[in-house]
Amino acid sequence: MSFQDEIETRCAACAESFEAPVWSLIAGDDETLRNQIKARECNLLLCPHCGEAVMPDSPWIYYEPAAEILAFVFPESWSGDGARWRERLDGDLAKMRSALGERLPADLEPEVFFGQEGLGALLEAQDWRADERDVMAYYAKDLGLSVLKVRPSWARARRVPSELPFRGSAPTREALIAGLRELVAANDRLTAWSEFLAAYEKDAGAGVPPAAR
Repeated sequence: MSFQDEIETRCAACAESFEAPVWSLIAGDDETLRNQIKARECNLLLCPHCGEAVMPDSPWIYYEPAAEILAFVFPESWSGDGARWRERLDGDLAKMRSALGERLPADLEPEVFFGQEGLGALLEAQDWRADERDVMAYYAKDLGLSVLKVRPSWARARRVPSELPFRGSAPTREALIAGLRELVAANDRLTAWSEFLAAYEKDAGAGVPPAAR
């Protein structure tokens, strides 16, 4: 569930102050708000006095549990004092952990952005990967492969696919390599999986990636 706060802000064009609701916590399952972030327009206001667009200096939090994305978004104008606001983040994060309990994984580290550009780009990349993943899932089903769903935060940090095909009943290292080989042989345009396969085979000590919760 997303939440709003009432704030007072000032229009840079006409210098008049006004009060308006802004989002303070955005749930990732709210497609409308998610699209506003991708458009870099979240919390964009219109001045009631002159009609100019106003982006208030108001921080907010984005949380998408399924993708393991927790982001603290501070105004771009605050970037010069980043250390101060990161201290504030620690306090806000502690409150969130207290309120959400086990619903917020203890090892999930938040992303920090100043302005919306970074989070917007992250969500765009997330959606692009989802489209590519749908193609992979089609081929995996056609080949009779099972699919291991990997922890999204683990996959994102390493820039590897969050779903990996495997051959057999259990996702062992050998089963993953076999499934990946079949997949890339069937469709060599799935480069994210072929690149992961090459790195995975090369690293003999790499175990099975952590499964999604």
